[in-house]
Amino acid sequence: MAAGGPSRSERKAAERVRRLREEQQRERLRQVSRILRKAAAERSAEEGRLLAESEDLVTELQGRSRRREGLKRRQEEVCDDPEELRRKVRELAGAVRNAKYLVVYTGAGISTAASIPDYRGPNGVWTLLQKGRSVSAADLSEAEPTLTHMSIARLHEQKLVCTACTPNREYVRVFDVTERTALHRHQTGRACHKCGAQLRDTIVHFGERGTLGQPLNWEAATEAASKADTILCLGSSLKVLKKYPRLWCMTKPPSRRPKLYIVNLQWTPKDDWAALKLHGKCDDVMQLLMDELGLEIPPYSRWQDPIFALATPLRAGEEGSHSRKSLCRSREEPPAGERAASLSSAPVLGGWFGRGCTKRTKRKKVT
Repeated sequence: MAAGGPSRSERKAAERVRRLREEQQRERLRQVSRILRKAAAERSAEEGRLLAESEDLVTELQGRSRRREGLKRRQEEVCDDPEELRRKVRELAGAVRNAKYLVVYTGAGISTAASIPDYRGPNGVWTLLQKGRSVSAADLSEAEPTLTHMSIARLHEQKLVCTACTPNREYVRVFDVTERTALHRHQTGRACHKCGAQLRDTIVHFGERGTLGQPLNWEAATEAASKADTILCLGSSLKVLKKYPRLWCMTKPPSRRPKLYIVNLQWTPKDDWAALKLHGKCDDVMQLLMDELGLEIPPYSRWQDPIFALATPLRAGEEGSHSRKSLCRSREEPPAGERAASLSSAPVLGGWFGRGCTKRTKRKKVT
């Protein structure tokens, strides 16, 4: 041994021993795993002895199996039977009637009835990306508000629900502004008509998990949450919203926090906190709820949609800054995107559609 430590040959020998032990451990783990997949009656005496000698590995593998099964169950969609769902809706209707300050949190699940994909459902964008399957951009130009959207509008009209988040009236658009945006990249490629600053989208992109400090109209939203005595969550996995403690009044003692009602087909991290969990599609639940409240759901009319009055038109030189179809007031009216020049390069698939969210994907360097 040299004065400064083990010699080179000793280090190499030690490394070989370490690798051999690791390989033996991996092989032992594989053997135990194969045995555990067998029914107890099918295991030989030798296999039984190996399991008895490998208690730590057995415990580890059984723990892994339980975690996998738990995650699988959380991803499953569960539907209450019709009678049970009606009973729960009657309870929810009572909560809505008695609420002094009701706020509603919505997720991508309220739009699936309009053929807009969600994120974590069986055919959601994130689910498909996790499985290594490709996803294609949905055409939002033909999408219309769902029954759930219109129900919320009627509840607000009847002053049964408080709406704090209002659109940014200065730059509402009639097309998908996330074409050039993505995870942690919010600039749309267009500039403010007054000051010239880069315009940014006003959403928390999928995958950011609450890292954006100030979503749109954040102060009004948190003020509404602080006043709420009842919260209704529709079609949201709540995996992002849970990251904002102020939305749940977590600084208050549990007895003074708002009562929570959740409508979702899958598990959410707030289920244990909920006064009631309704396993059903949002449109089905809202139809039953409006019937219980004796309220008619207003039909949707594009001619009365306020987005067209609120929208800021593109200025000269910006017509070719997007390639997505624009909303139009009637089916016959040609969308603005078709009148405009197309982008010179292929559109970037970004923003809400999940660009940049695939895990452990290494980008190849271009040489």
